[in-house]
Amino acid sequence: MLLSAFSFRASAEDFTNAIRAFLQRRVEVEKKNVALVVGLVDEHGSRVVSYGKMDNGTGQEVNGDTLFEMGSITKSFTGLLLQDMIERGEMKLDDPVSKYLPKSVKMPARHGKQITLLQLATHTSGLPLVLNNRDCKRADNPYADCTVEKLNAFLSSYQLPNDPGTKFDYSELGMELLGHVIALKAGTNYESLVVDRICRPLHMDSTRVTLTPELKSRLATGHDEFGYVMPSLEFQTLVGGSGLHSTANDLLKYLSATLGLTPSSLTPIMEKTHAVRFQAVTKGMRIGLGWFIAYYPQGTEFIMHGGGTPGHTTFIAFDKTRRRGAVILSSSSDHENIGYIGQCLLESEWESDRRPKAAKINSQDYGSYAGEYRLSPDMALGMLALRGVLRNVPKLAAAGIAAGVSVGVGMLVFLLSRVPFVRERWNRHLLRKRARSVRKRWIIRGCKILAGGLGVVLTPLVAAHVVCALTHPVVDIRQEGERLFVQVTGLSHVTNKFALPHITGELLPESGPRFFERLSGVPMTFYRDDRGRVIRLAAPLFGAELSCVKISDQAPEPPKPPVAIKLDAKLCDACAGQYEFAPDDLFPDGVNLTISRQGDRMVGQASDKHGNWGAFDVYAESETKFFFTLTIVGVRLNFIKNDSGEVTSVIRHVSWLPDCTGKKLKN
Repeated sequence: MLLSAFSFRASAEDFTNAIRAFLQRRVEVEKKNVALVVGLVDEHGSRVVSYGKMDNGTGQEVNGDTLFEMGSITKSFTGLLLQDMIERGEMKLDDPVSKYLPKSVKMPARHGKQITLLQLATHTSGLPLVLNNRDCKRADNPYADCTVEKLNAFLSSYQLPNDPGTKFDYSELGMELLGHVIALKAGTNYESLVVDRICRPLHMDSTRVTLTPELKSRLATGHDEFGYVMPSLEFQTLVGGSGLHSTANDLLKYLSATLGLTPSSLTPIMEKTHAVRFQAVTKGMRIGLGWFIAYYPQGTEFIMHGGGTPGHTTFIAFDKTRRRGAVILSSSSDHENIGYIGQCLLESEWESDRRPKAAKINSQDYGSYAGEYRLSPDMALGMLALRGVLRNVPKLAAAGIAAGVSVGVGMLVFLLSRVPFVRERWNRHLLRKRARSVRKRWIIRGCKILAGGLGVVLTPLVAAHVVCALTHPVVDIRQEGERLFVQVTGLSHVTNKFALPHITGELLPESGPRFFERLSGVPMTFYRDDRGRVIRLAAPLFGAELSCVKISDQAPEPPKPPVAIKLDAKLCDACAGQYEFAPDDLFPDGVNLTISRQGDRMVGQASDKHGNWGAFDVYAESETKFFFTLTIVGVRLNFIKNDSGEVTSVIRHVSWLPDCTGKKLKN
């Protein structure tokens, strides 16, 4: 009894168990994913952890041999094929793309500058995100109608918005075109090249575009953001951007060869695809051939790529310094979070003897920790923000700017010194300066030192306030029975391009007020005031100890996914019509959204100046609230009625964008 009154330290939990507990909660409790498969590889070997079912009518659980649509991870294979063609002397990076297309195709150019193979591989070609003239029948199967004829027609008529090679602008179409011209040059199709030059040497027998009946039996059914089944993608020709399927076991072989953990003739070629080819400063990334290289303030470097289709989300990344890699595959559209989860896995400690050990404490104390905590704009946060900015500024550019300023100032002083009038005035100034008293000089110097000191202090504080203003980060601590959970939430109200992930982690006690997140092992310490009330928490991030002030004793309940209901036909007809939205980040050219009733189903249609995005199913959750998935984006609609009960507009909500209002057109 005496021993049980004290907390005691247990043995450290195996990392595999921590991953499985995380996946189980995400699938069963949070309903964020239907099934997840995680693969890890390092010098000690590989392991696969999975949770969830294939949802293909068999009741079978997913595992390391379950197939998923890879999405944009395909681009890393396309980049590797390009490097392989270069090694064979069949292509050159600076070759114009037009060299490998039929003469009947007029490749777009600007100011006499042609698009090169390198610019396709680094998303600097100036081509748009997708083929704009595809006119899909279904938005959830956008590639079924993409033909070579449509591609050639589009290229011959498109006008580039900027010179090739000058600006990063992510282009699915660019990588699709790259895969297409590589296949044309090799005299075969893209899938055959991938199989012959990558899959067979690495014994990746489940990585394919076209699926045999046996492979189809292992394909996990895809789901949209709201949990509804999505059809499998169909491709015709443009497969170099997102057309491959694969498994965790196959991708671990791919990573193992990439890291040199298993001997392969492909490893030297793979390493060349990791070299930085373009400095995408605004994205905080560098770009290789089919890979993104991410730099973090504490000096960590990850090479990675995410992937997404209407029903699947994938992520692959590796750390060359620690020689480890991670794969995460989901049969749900979860594009906001899967990449963050993958990076968290890659950063975590994998060996059990190095992971923190949990202690047993009285769970009744958990209630005092629960609540909302807001990030404090202090010096530590400011220094972290500044380190991140400086880390992502190219050193060569910074050195060039400094050198240019120094040379410019030096030349200006030299030229002015050669003018007699200026020289005479300068000499007089020097005489007056020497005549100043020592006291005045020290006053001036003191003011400069004071101003400099204030600048050193104020700059990080200003940076910290800017970060808080941009992201509004809040840490939610929730008690669920005898367990404690943490979630960081926040969304920018200033910029539309940043949102924090919605990932929930479990907190385990380590000692006293010190806890750690179960999956990552990140420590978190709570602090109390003189009366014993919890007032703040502190946790490390990128080498800085960040502090959060408690603003509420109760964290808000996380949002629940919508549930479709059957709605009366008259109520559906009231919301039917055409709605016009102004340009935003989701639709840069604006969009017209048409909602119509077809029998007992509601169907949507989106179009812009380039064409039709295809039809999609719309679900009702109330008389005025509906939801649907457009390609890979989950959208919720809230219809607004006037005093007469007529719908006049609709508010469109996407989780990572500000709300947007569309006006209902009368005709």
